[in-house]
Amino acid sequence: MQPFYEDKPDEFRCTLIQDITFPAHLHSAVELIYLLEGSLEVTVQNQTKRIRKDEAALIFPDMVHSYLTRDACRGILCIFSPSYAREYYHLFRKQQPECPFLSSGTRNPDIPLAFGRMLRYREPSPGVSAAWLNLILAFLLSEAVLLPREGRDSADVGYRLISYVSQHFQEPLTLDGLASRLHFNKYYISRVFNARLHCGFYEYVNRLRLDYAARQLRTTDLRITAIWQDAGFESQKTFNRNFQACYHMTPSRYRKAQSPIGEVFPQS
Repeated sequence: MQPFYEDKPDEFRCTLIQDITFPAHLHSAVELIYLLEGSLEVTVQNQTKRIRKDEAALIFPDMVHSYLTRDACRGILCIFSPSYAREYYHLFRKQQPECPFLSSGTRNPDIPLAFGRMLRYREPSPGVSAAWLNLILAFLLSEAVLLPREGRDSADVGYRLISYVSQHFQEPLTLDGLASRLHFNKYYISRVFNARLHCGFYEYVNRLRLDYAARQLRTTDLRITAIWQDAGFESQKTFNRNFQACYHMTPSRYRKAQSPIGEVFPQS
């Protein structure tokens, strides 16, 4: 991704989430989301489904996906490098599910238990948490129909735009610059963003930067000045205004308000 950013070789993150809403993005990690309560609209590539309690979505690397909470939801989100689940490494690289939405948790009582254990041990014993992850994958993938991995479609303009912006959002980005870099008309790019991502170009870039900044506020003790500069904002005034509009509080208050129990995504 980048919205969940750094692609560290052995990275594994498991967190409790609520009311998650995030625009289309992609990254080289595997993403697994499991619903505990409510419902969540998940889109993976061109498939969309509203998943509910004990249902999951398994998103393979480099697949465009997004989340939309219409009412309320709570769940467990796990993001990990394919190398973290070594038994499935080549599967994640060479195959993809026919359908990324899995409902076996509604029938197999061991799956909700395993997700709970994975979340519980993520900090005191990451190795134990990883073992639970591999058990979950064994359960879920037994339900999935796997197909040979489709090559990236270089003609898919939306994919190219998402991929480029995801990798360069921390840098100065303009429509003119993006159009020149990818050899598209800037008005065409604007139409693609509005039609496919349901937001404008600058709104999308700001959302990635804000998510990155919020994660830094939650997980580091870096100075706020360093965070907004690293996220790609031009000034603290711009950063504060956008952050307040998205999270309904100042960055410093947001940092103080974070619960040590787990990361919770803001509601958009």
